[in-house]
Amino acid sequence: MRAVVIGSGFGSLASALRLRALGFHVSVVEACPDPGGRARRLGFHGTSFDAGPTVITAPWLFDELFELFGEKRAESIEFLPCDPWYRLLYADGSRMDLVPSVERQEAEIARLSPRDAAEYRNFLRHSERLYKVGYEELGDADFSSLSSMISMIPRLYSLGGFKTLWRHTATFFSDKRVRQAFSLPPLLVGGNPLDTTAIYGLIHAMERKGGIWFARGGTSALIDQLVSLGERQGIQFLYNRRALGFSYSDIGSVSSVLTESREGRTPLACDVVVWGGDPRGLYRVLGREKLSLVERARAKTVRSSMGLYVLYFKTRAPYPDVAHHTIVLSPRWEELLQEIFSGDSLPPDPSLYLHRPAATDASMRRGDGDVFYVLAPVPHLGNYDRWALDEPRFRASVLSILEQRVLPGLVSQLEFAESVDPRYFRDSLHSPLGAGFSIAPLLSQSAWFRFHNRMDKIANLYLCGAGVHPGGGLPGVVTSAKVVERMVRADMSRRQNSSPPDGMSGKRSCERSAA
Repeated sequence: MRAVVIGSGFGSLASALRLRALGFHVSVVEACPDPGGRARRLGFHGTSFDAGPTVITAPWLFDELFELFGEKRAESIEFLPCDPWYRLLYADGSRMDLVPSVERQEAEIARLSPRDAAEYRNFLRHSERLYKVGYEELGDADFSSLSSMISMIPRLYSLGGFKTLWRHTATFFSDKRVRQAFSLPPLLVGGNPLDTTAIYGLIHAMERKGGIWFARGGTSALIDQLVSLGERQGIQFLYNRRALGFSYSDIGSVSSVLTESREGRTPLACDVVVWGGDPRGLYRVLGREKLSLVERARAKTVRSSMGLYVLYFKTRAPYPDVAHHTIVLSPRWEELLQEIFSGDSLPPDPSLYLHRPAATDASMRRGDGDVFYVLAPVPHLGNYDRWALDEPRFRASVLSILEQRVLPGLVSQLEFAESVDPRYFRDSLHSPLGAGFSIAPLLSQSAWFRFHNRMDKIANLYLCGAGVHPGGGLPGVVTSAKVVERMVRADMSRRQNSSPPDGMSGKRSCERSAA
């Protein structure tokens, strides 16, 4: 049995490993020259940076991948605990840390609002109930049918899961700064706290359960180790190779993937295909006739996540007092969020997420200075696309905010700074509209309403990654591989009980450009 996995982000790598553990011969096809997708490594002026994710939550998901083959993740790569998890800097000069200890967290909240500190454990208990239902029971569930979603509605309704997270935090906290702190998780997976369902309150319970970690050497080092694990198990990795289209058997399943590299076009025979890119890219490759009515409607109405502007920079001097993860909050909140998700211009006062890896991992120091990246949520390219004109001004604004509020003397200490914006996500990572997290995590785009993990009309074509259930963020995309594995197991069992796999019989070609 042969499987082709398209893409090499976390969801694709996890899918490839899980299929290999099922006994498939697996080939991973990656259009870029290196693995990782959004989590790849970027190099500027001889210095390497993690391009995307900077924290590990739900570490057991990675432990499981090594355990599939009798190995221990800790023997390949170490996870270092982050403390504090995040440092929040408010525009009024106050600050609050999100920390591993419940008692310390209460003390942090009490510095802003003693009344809210007394409510923290109630908030946490409710988050734990959301986590039990929303992740432990439904995270890797099969939502291929509408009935599978209908059955969960009463339970989530009883937990207040259909409120927005911003409204949900008001049930427990009165201080706006505290509410902001516990409404941030949707932004880390591409959602607007003002309209993202309170179900995402489960993220705080997940962080409490598993902690927040940093992979020694960076998140891209974890990608390297997952690839190395796959290579030890015989997985084939094909870089600089794009998937152009598919050939189909007489019964309509995929029998081969047509790929293109500098050497030309090559078909890869397969019994199973997993698409790890944005689902909208797959829909374009397949063409309208291969989509169900539901899939056609979903492709037309889907809403994208916001875009991302990321500035990678190195300073000549160190900043030893700066935390690993610092969130610099704008004076505005609701208005700024509306500008990010619906506006047609760049905000003059963005909120920023600053990553200083040397705070946790001394091996990330480079010379006498520090390496950073700073991320600003911005509109996607469907709402704003004047980056060629406005990037220098926005860069200056970001650096000015950092210099005033976190990194004194930054501009004079800069050794270099390089940026990517939504154009990079569109052109290099093939994300429609340059969206940083595929589609937005709205209630109307969750579970059955999200892109499905298996095509409705093509039984052996599966999807993983941020655009499908359960959603974006590392836990979401890695869990999507568990959904695919569960589906493949069930489908294999049904085929074995009925008829042998169709394999390569009756091939006919259907090629479409993925561009």
